[in-house]
Amino acid sequence: MAACGGTSGTSGGGGGTIKTDGAGHISYGVLSCFTGTLAVLGQAMLQGSQVAQKVINDAGGVLGKPLDLSHADTQCDEADAVPAVRQLLAANNATGIIGPETQEIAAVAPIVSAAKIPTQFQGGSTAFDKNANPYLWRDSPSDSQLGVAMALYAKQKGYTKGALLFSSDIAQQTIPKPIRATWQKLGNTIVSDITVTPGQTSYRTQVQQIISAAPDVIFTQLDPQTAAVMFQNFKELNNLAIPIVGTDITSGNDYLSAITYPIAHDHLISVYGTNATGAAADNFAAAFTAQQNGSTTPPIAGANYAYDAVISLALAMDKAGTTDGPAVIAAIKQVTNPPGTPCDTYSACLTAIKAGTKIKMDGSSGDLIFNSYNNVFGPYGAFQADASTGAETQVQLLSAADLAAATP
Repeated sequence: MAACGGTSGTSGGGGGTIKTDGAGHISYGVLSCFTGTLAVLGQAMLQGSQVAQKVINDAGGVLGKPLDLSHADTQCDEADAVPAVRQLLAANNATGIIGPETQEIAAVAPIVSAAKIPTQFQGGSTAFDKNANPYLWRDSPSDSQLGVAMALYAKQKGYTKGALLFSSDIAQQTIPKPIRATWQKLGNTIVSDITVTPGQTSYRTQVQQIISAAPDVIFTQLDPQTAAVMFQNFKELNNLAIPIVGTDITSGNDYLSAITYPIAHDHLISVYGTNATGAAADNFAAAFTAQQNGSTTPPIAGANYAYDAVISLALAMDKAGTTDGPAVIAAIKQVTNPPGTPCDTYSACLTAIKAGTKIKMDGSSGDLIFNSYNNVFGPYGAFQADASTGAETQVQLLSAADLAAATP
């Protein structure tokens, strides 16, 4: 194919085969929703991946070769995810996949497994809590932990009666169950459980049902357009008197803009994965700011997970000495899990690997320690939007130990 002007090639590296794209670079594919109501998920994933790409290339690349990124749109749909992932594997010769984040991972899994391509996906589907596919690695906590975190935050605020308000979208239906289970374990009650169809012009009936049930907190995840209508209805019927606790989706600028920054500041707390403190988180923040030419705009929620996915996958290839899938997946825990010498930048980790040192990469999103199901756990934070800019500030930390204790 190369002789005929094809787009890919392979070469012998120090430890094995290195597959490259048409430019002689190593290629990763970013697979996510880039259009539709959840497009912010793809924006966050690409943003974090691009920061990691620059950090890696500034340090000499992967296996001594520049890292290229390409991306394809799944539209958060299993049918659209199939041609998207095939495009990345065939046309772009991707040796690793970052993503996706919603239910389309079910359609992607058999394709990447057959191709033996390591895939670091994000997203909360509880169907992968006991994942047995060796090519699938999830570096963001499951929705089962997100639900625990939302319930725990509300418990710590002293609320006792909760309402569930979620969209009928299948991608959002994995979260209510762990919220309910945790909330009840903590001795509280769910007094209303409402599922709505997205895109309606009014939800006054459903809003009145929630108000009549007299909850002291509402747990929710809705797309921005639906949320805008819903918040307006709550404002009309009870002046937004009930505090609202949302997921990472509710922290996206499109969501905050839809409901307005002042209303978000006064009535909404968003809960999502965070890193309490640490050099790795600081390094990601600094690299992001540098790439944004010093802009004070924060990264999109979840971008740090994609950043960690790209960095850890690159280090696994460096450790394995090849892009060959079976060797790479065997090396992932060797660069992320203890024991090992901690390192918090790609450059420092790479130097240690070249020196023959067993490393423990620290993630910007948390400890990045994979369990036997290739899943990670980490701390969560509760965030509040600024009334003028929408910038998110962490107002409460929910530690991994606290989440473990609260988990049903």
